[in-house]
Amino acid sequence: MSTIFQTFYVSRATAEFDRQSVQSILHASRRNNARADVTGCLLFSGRCFAQVLEGDEAVVMQLASRIAADARHVDVRFLLETRREEREYGDWSMGYLHDLNLEDDLETLLLIPSRSPVVVADVMERMRPIR
Repeated sequence: MSTIFQTFYVSRATAEFDRQSVQSILHASRRNNARADVTGCLLFSGRCFAQVLEGDEAVVMQLASRIAADARHVDVRFLLETRREEREYGDWSMGYLHDLNLEDDLETLLLIPSRSPVVVADVMERMRPIR
């Protein structure tokens, strides 16, 4: 049985994003991720992004490198890389959560790495699909 590679990152937007801008990102992500068998969830808090990506390790790592180089955000910090027996986001080529209440948590992840494990777990729990 092969395992699923999962990574989680946070970043800070370089400009303001309106609903249409985020929808454009989601449209492209969903199309490309479906082709690459990548699943996950994007969170936008108004100033910061968080994203979980999962799939084949080589594919996810290549995608993560492209995302990290994207000029629409800075301070990209990968905080988790793990392997799982099954997907957590298997029904989503790219789920989406817009939650202004998570802004402080995402800023904490960007600024205080020692708090990362607890805050990562909390943010990822909010991003998980309800089963």
